Amino acid sequence: MPQNRTALESVLRRPYDRAEGYYVTHPNGQVSHYYLDSFVDPWLPEEKKPVIILNHGCARTADMWYSWVPRLARRFVVIRRDARGHGKSSFPKRLSPWSDQQNNEYEGGYQWDLDTMLYEIVDMLDQLNIKKVIFLGEATSGELGHAFAAKYPERTIALITCSTPTLLPPAAVNMFAVGESSWPEAVIKHGSRGWNERLAKTPGTLPKDPAYLEWLLDEAAKTEKEGLAGYVIFLIYLTSRPYLKNIKSPYLILAPKNSAAVPLSESRWISEQVPGSKMVEIEAPGHEIFSEATDKCIDAVLEFLDEIHVGV
Repeated sequence: MPQNRTALESVLRRPYDRAEGYYVTHPNGQVSHYYLDSFVDPWLPEEKKPVIILNHGCARTADMWYSWVPRLARRFVVIRRDARGHGKSSFPKRLSPWSDQQNNEYEGGYQWDLDTMLYEIVDMLDQLNIKKVIFLGEATSGELGHAFAAKYPERTIALITCSTPTLLPPAAVNMFAVGESSWPEAVIKHGSRGWNERLAKTPGTLPKDPAYLEWLLDEAAKTEKEGLAGYVIFLIYLTSRPYLKNIKSPYLILAPKNSAAVPLSESRWISEQVPGSKMVEIEAPGHEIFSEATDKCIDAVLEFLDEIHVGV
């Protein structure tokens, strides 16, 4: 490989798929795992190969985006990233008791907060020499997208959110506690798979298809409970509402019609806060429109990106 060519630039010169994925190590010591898929015509210049980064929601993994890759990777360089504490990404050891969610101390002084989550995403892009991305966030990762687009407009080609709230109200946090004292304590007690199994009993949360649900539970089990519990404490206090007014990039909202966690009214409210945003209502049994209505979502995404002349 020529010395002046980065690894990403070399990848972009040929159709690409690597099953095991890649890792980046951040200056804070944490490691982020990601997949990179590209079947864009190899001879096209870099500006004709826009990057889209897919960010999964809580208790999911990068593997769960599998059905999005075939259609997107023909036109875009697709990065699927495991969130902090999920899948193959690392997480810091918690020093505070799980019952104490006011004093959140982690090994090495790690700050599990919004600034750190955004910093790690930007650092990954910097290490890959990626200047701008289409940021697609599913569920609570869409809240990260709100903040990313507001704080890093120069890095944002477009923002897309899918089944995304702006905060988790007490009723939702209580639902996610699945009968235990708190949400993180429920995760620690039952494990990643067990917690998802209990949540699935609430209509409008997890997929109804039994075969798909079993696969999802198996995938969820790959996330260690301590990593998931640390992430949910971060989510309990997260709100993206202050950032909405500063989103200036083209913005598409994929709004579930039947989600138990994100009512349609929430998506409509978000759209009202961001002038010029586009909202598409997606019919599906529940919250998981990214998996239960994949083609409807991708159709909307591609139409939106065509409208703003990205990837064409």
